[in-house]
Amino acid sequence: MHSDKRQKKFTIIVIQDERRLCSFKLPMNFLTVCLVTVIGLCIISFAAVLLHNRMGGSKEELTANIGTHGKSSDAAKSSVSTDTEPVIAVTQSYNLSIENFEANFDLSRKLFRYSFLLKNKTSKNTPASGYIFLILKSDGTGAERWLADPQTDLSNGVPQNFRDGNPFSITRHKVIAKDISIQHVYDSASIFVFSDDGKLVLREIFNLKT
Repeated sequence: MHSDKRQKKFTIIVIQDERRLCSFKLPMNFLTVCLVTVIGLCIISFAAVLLHNRMGGSKEELTANIGTHGKSSDAAKSSVSTDTEPVIAVTQSYNLSIENFEANFDLSRKLFRYSFLLKNKTSKNTPASGYIFLILKSDGTGAERWLADPQTDLSNGVPQNFRDGNPFSITRHKVIAKDISIQHVYDSASIFVFSDDGKLVLREIFNLKT
């Protein structure tokens, strides 16, 4: 038994100018392939658009997270910088003066007595403290003949180790008085006052000649 299978065909009639007729016969399989192709292209386009939208949202979320993380890091760095910022010690300012200086030599006892008023002249009477030296000098003699009280190393007549000095601490004023053992008479007395951190804040020279 033979079955006669005829392939289905579509006829396309094209009417051109001048009323000419053209006809094309297309097999059913060809139209099916075209339809499937169009549907496939539509599905691919829709999937591409959907994927693009999702990727765009992910990028925006990632950018927002990076921005937030960056701000948090900046804030943390700022906090660390503030916390670890080193504290700079401010050197105390001094405004001192020496008044009422008195001195005399007691050759019988080989002593040099001196006294003076150390005055704090800061407007707010800020407490001041430091170290004091007295250097006795004679005209025409070298540094080896000078007398430092307290004893310390001198360079060009200036004490080198400020902590060797006599410590003091005042708010308004204080009388400084002391006796020093001597072997002979000196011509001048220099008083040096250093701050707690070793800065020379006052120097006065007094003539001891009679």
